[in-house]
Amino acid sequence: MRESRRLTLLALLVVGGAGLLQVAARRTPAAPTTSYRVDAATAHRDHVPVLPAGVRAATFRFAPGTAPGDRDAFLAAVADARPPARRLIDLVDGLVDVRVGSTGEAKAIGLTESNGDRYVVTVDFATVARRFGRRGIDRVVLHELGHVVDFAIVPQDVRTRLDAGIPTGYGCDEGVSGACADEAERFAESFAKWATGDIGADLYIGYKVLPPSPTLDAWGAPLAGLGRG
Repeated sequence: MRESRRLTLLALLVVGGAGLLQVAARRTPAAPTTSYRVDAATAHRDHVPVLPAGVRAATFRFAPGTAPGDRDAFLAAVADARPPARRLIDLVDGLVDVRVGSTGEAKAIGLTESNGDRYVVTVDFATVARRFGRRGIDRVVLHELGHVVDFAIVPQDVRTRLDAGIPTGYGCDEGVSGACADEAERFAESFAKWATGDIGADLYIGYKVLPPSPTLDAWGAPLAGLGRG
């Protein structure tokens, strides 16, 4: 069981061609978020439920009034992910409510909130598309869904192994980026890079997390293997 979280996402936004604005990740204590495992043996070991069949069979819930184009853009970002990443998203998408619009957080272009057994993902497509285009949309969507995968189904031992493969990075803008990025943001950043195959060169979104090593494929192997054993 992990503490319920509210995470503002992704902002190292370019301002006037020089300088970066950064958004902090924040946690708001609330009811615990349910954690699952995708196989019975790991669920038994970790004393948590197996991901229910009904969740596996369900899919995203989009907020009423979501524009068809926004819905299509969100789903296209998921479809663009490499197959092992898409499989993990397909396992947890039944837990996700999607909202498109302002996050309500200054400078934040994405937001993941968890409370109880569901996750609310908000993406500011208007800002992302204007500043970063399709590449930015893919990064934001998959970063946010990386948070859901992490919180919902990744065991702590796998999380620790993955974090060990992410370089520390440099700097500590506003106490949240680079060397100061926390485990949740390091995972989400790296998940998005692994899912897209895009390490983010010249894409000024994120928490200054360096690409995982030795390669994206090698780093993501434990994720690709979840529930396969």
